[in-house]
Amino acid sequence: MDVQRNLESSLEKHTKEIYGPPVGKKMVVFIDDMNMPQVDTYGTQQPIALLKLLLEKGGMYDRGKELNWKIIKDISYYAAMGKSGGGRNEVDPRFVSMFSVFNMTFPSDATVTHIYLSILRGHLGIFPDDVRELAPNVIAATLYLYKAAVNELPPTPSKFHYIFNLRDLSRIVAGLLLTAPAHYQQPQLFVKVWRNEFTRVICDRLINDADQKLMSDNMLNAMLAYFPEHNVYAMTDPLLYGDYRNALSEDEPRDYEDLIDYEAIYCLFSEILNDYNERNLKMNLVLFEDALEHLTRIHRVLRMNPGHSMVVGVGGSGKQSLVRLAAYSAGNV
Repeated sequence: MDVQRNLESSLEKHTKEIYGPPVGKKMVVFIDDMNMPQVDTYGTQQPIALLKLLLEKGGMYDRGKELNWKIIKDISYYAAMGKSGGGRNEVDPRFVSMFSVFNMTFPSDATVTHIYLSILRGHLGIFPDDVRELAPNVIAATLYLYKAAVNELPPTPSKFHYIFNLRDLSRIVAGLLLTAPAHYQQPQLFVKVWRNEFTRVICDRLINDADQKLMSDNMLNAMLAYFPEHNVYAMTDPLLYGDYRNALSEDEPRDYEDLIDYEAIYCLFSEILNDYNERNLKMNLVLFEDALEHLTRIHRVLRMNPGHSMVVGVGGSGKQSLVRLAAYSAGNV
């Protein structure tokens, strides 16, 4: 029903039975996530059945009392969909046969490595030599862990957001581009910030302890394989990276750095919270360790461009307050 309404809202009546875009123009209809409609009891997908009728017969029935046939002209149809699984369903092959199908495959390892290695090497050009030499292994380890996530954590109806693609690799490298030579003079420091970026981008979306342990084990394997000399330091916790040390000092530079421990960031966020309360409606927050970690995560996303984050939690768990304080520390309020 919604598909037909959306389509009809953009059409004009040309004659008694013929409908289409304004005279002299053609309309392009783009159908995104074409295999998302739910499969009903009889194994069909109603929106797909309507679109099949429209493409096959060149029209559809008016949903009024008389059920008149409406001829649709001057429209081209384009569609996109991902492979089935994780809430996506198989689509009627007879419907797919009406399209010219192009399969967009994931680029080869050599291509992906060349792209991100070129970006990272360009950024590390002003870093010490032993840090610059890490670039090939950083990209290789990122690809190793990315493949582990894709292969071992497939999307399911309860984990429909377990979809990993090139955007995630780009976000990991974008996080590494926030680093400055002043804070990363030694290779183990850069390896640890790389671990932080991978954890923030990939592991923060995992929803249970089993999945977290799986990626933690893979991370340890990657450390031993690609950074055996630095894995002891790089695997230390907690991972608390941000540039909010000078959040209240507008004249001071804001460098993305390791803030070491909870005590340090507790003091920083306590000052930021006090400053916020002096300027805005007072918030009474208890800055326990989990809250400090969430603040650090949200702040990191907000400081990146573009920075978008979905904070998921039960009602009353403090999501809004944490976002407000993180946005204030990031200079977005």
